[in-house]
Amino acid sequence: MLRPIGWVVVIAGCSSAGGGDVPDARAVDATPVMVVDAQGITPPLEVRSLGVQGFALQFGDEVVLTAPMFTRQSTFAVTLGLPLPADTAAITAGLAGIPLAQVHAVVSGHAHYDHLLDVPAVLAAAPNAHVFTNRSGQHVFAALAPDRPGCTNPQPTPVITRDRVIAMDAEISSHVDYTNCPAQRPAGAPMQGSWVTAPGGRVRVMAVCSEHPDQIGPIHFGEGSIDQEQCELPAGANGWLEGATVAFLIDFLDASGETAYRVFYQDAPANGSIGEVPAAVLGGISVDLALLCVGNYDAVENQPTAILANLTPRFAVSGHWEDFFRPRSEPPQPLPLLDVETFVSRAETALATPTDGPLTIDGVAAPGRHVLAQPGMKVSIPPRR
Repeated sequence: MLRPIGWVVVIAGCSSAGGGDVPDARAVDATPVMVVDAQGITPPLEVRSLGVQGFALQFGDEVVLTAPMFTRQSTFAVTLGLPLPADTAAITAGLAGIPLAQVHAVVSGHAHYDHLLDVPAVLAAAPNAHVFTNRSGQHVFAALAPDRPGCTNPQPTPVITRDRVIAMDAEISSHVDYTNCPAQRPAGAPMQGSWVTAPGGRVRVMAVCSEHPDQIGPIHFGEGSIDQEQCELPAGANGWLEGATVAFLIDFLDASGETAYRVFYQDAPANGSIGEVPAAVLGGISVDLALLCVGNYDAVENQPTAILANLTPRFAVSGHWEDFFRPRSEPPQPLPLLDVETFVSRAETALATPTDGPLTIDGVAAPGRHVLAQPGMKVSIPPRR
């Protein structure tokens, strides 16, 4: 979302890749993993807020990251499209404590800079990770591939092989479910979505079509797609074009290949049924955790009430509410003009009915089912009863 502050424009939207065959969800490595404790009890799903819409999700030895963003830039630099280098020191500090060798998936629902700028450095630090995003993001990250046909500039770093960047909306091998927005379906793509297993891991993802609202009035920052492979990463924030927006289901699988935890992740709110998950896709498996986006919710109708009614999740954690133009060293403050209190009130009302909790926040049992994420917060989601 674009928010005016004086004469500058603040981006407050919820923002966000190679080729080759992607394995089907059934092709899960049969190597045994520890998914129960000594008493045979399924451990909780551990969630750590990384700030903005970044979360680290861990079940057993499986870790998934969502849109990790640690770099901070001023509204002036972002609005004017000034060079926007990734802050490697901030990225290293932000990833501290995450078992990076166990990260198998990084997901981002679109290709804005505040979701993808730091991902190359994350992939360099997490050697087994693959990023699941859209074609716009895939075309950007082609600049980092070891083979760059037609490029004459020096090889950018880090080098990221094409097979580590997966476009969920690729025309020939689309994995997006377009049931709720058939007009978005690319020619030749199936209407139904399909699961993709993260190579080497026990986690699978499916994308559902969604959309990104205008950020302020009719202004839409970063609209459009990057439709050709790039030779270098965008210099400024305005070069990271969003592409087709999707939301994700993320399934953590147990040793038998069954869903132990299901997570819904969005990085932009949407109107009506767009961005919601069809019942046929859910397939009778409940959503344990919904990771929701606060930013831009006031630009669409009936959120987060509508998405929570669609998902009926056991719990919800909401992010992307804080002003990410402030230094990470400062206490988080809401994005300018964003009514966070109303969002929280709606979420708490929608999730008022008791369930099989409680979840815990930094080791303390929480009274409700919805949590507004604070950077560094650790949330534990208990197993289903």
